[in-house]
Amino acid sequence: MLRDPVQFMVDLADIGKIARVDIGSRVVYVITDFELLHRMLVENSDAYERGLLFERIRLIFGDSLIVADGRQHKDLRRLLQPAFHRSMLESYAPSIKRHADALASSWRPGQVVEVRSALVRLVITNLLGALFSHEPDTEELRLISGLIEDIGAGAIVGSVLPKRLASLPLPVNRKFLSAGRRLLEYCQELLVARRAGGERRNDLIDILLYSFGAEPRSDKFLAEQAVTILFGGIDASTAALTWALYELSQRPEVASQLRQEVSAAKELSPHSLDQLDYLNRFLNEVMRMHSPLLQTRRCVTPVELDGFTFPAGTDIGYSIAAVHRNPNIFADPNTFDPDRWSPSGSKCRSFVPFSMGNQMCIGNNYAWAALQTILHSLLSKWDFQPVATEKLPRAMGPIPVVRRLPLEVRPVSVLSSGREL
Repeated sequence: MLRDPVQFMVDLADIGKIARVDIGSRVVYVITDFELLHRMLVENSDAYERGLLFERIRLIFGDSLIVADGRQHKDLRRLLQPAFHRSMLESYAPSIKRHADALASSWRPGQVVEVRSALVRLVITNLLGALFSHEPDTEELRLISGLIEDIGAGAIVGSVLPKRLASLPLPVNRKFLSAGRRLLEYCQELLVARRAGGERRNDLIDILLYSFGAEPRSDKFLAEQAVTILFGGIDASTAALTWALYELSQRPEVASQLRQEVSAAKELSPHSLDQLDYLNRFLNEVMRMHSPLLQTRRCVTPVELDGFTFPAGTDIGYSIAAVHRNPNIFADPNTFDPDRWSPSGSKCRSFVPFSMGNQMCIGNNYAWAALQTILHSLLSKWDFQPVATEKLPRAMGPIPVVRRLPLEVRPVSVLSSGREL
């Protein structure tokens, strides 16, 4: 599994709609069929609670949205949702574009850029600016990017380790717990500083500080909600952007068509970006090819799936990456092809990059707008070329991604007609 985790998940579909996976002393039943997954996450969601992966991250995320269940999850989601409403995207867009333009302007023709590191810093800057009204310095960016990597690796590895190993002081466990504590402290510092300053801003911190009414909440609880947003947003968005630039560097014809559309676009707003047909088809394909590897639920009552009855307490996993590579849903699933998506903008029902039901990512609208805006800025200025290197090292996290991605940046020259020189 560790050698090629995506292919491992995809191959489980050959076993059946539900495959048993033994991980040491643990048994996990993995759903490989979209209709069964829809039944679990949407039609019968009340029969399930968080599972193995969430037990692991609860060690650092406490009572946050990402690990909450039932009524608590619904209440927290309702509380935080206004910060991610589509109406808020207009206010976030200028800041996201400014930061992306600044990154693009910092590069020089022919420079070899390690883009994953650059992108994670950009994503952190955008999230802290848009949702926390905070401009991080270089040291903060270095700190947070390291913490996010240690949390992501520790969450995945720890959740599949046998229970006795998951609690031992192994390096991956120590880094995971230490990184979680430090990120909580960082978010708590932001909250305390805002409260002490007495400022009111239309952002996530205001929602956390002033939306609980008469019910007092500890700074630790509020920081846990903030950590949820930071971890979820940084890890997933960085992975998507890294894979987007990788795919463009490998496919000149796709990059050329995308740059022509970007160069012809005049107005830049969330609405106008939604009209860029090829950009959105390209992003659909990036998200299809590079999706979350493994998520888990645990049934709280006996449930029936595909003729099998699972007793309460059974761990049931699912892989969106495997669903998106299913040849019965997506023809030629291992081929990167933006043209598989309809120009009308409609999406396949089985395309669920942000999950579905009450587990759908709360920040999906923000994330999509940020991906559009960042790619628009970078592709308006640069072409990305692969650099001859050894096999790219892989980083463990919710979405498997390369640890480093060196690319050469070359300036884009465009005629007034929008055709590339």
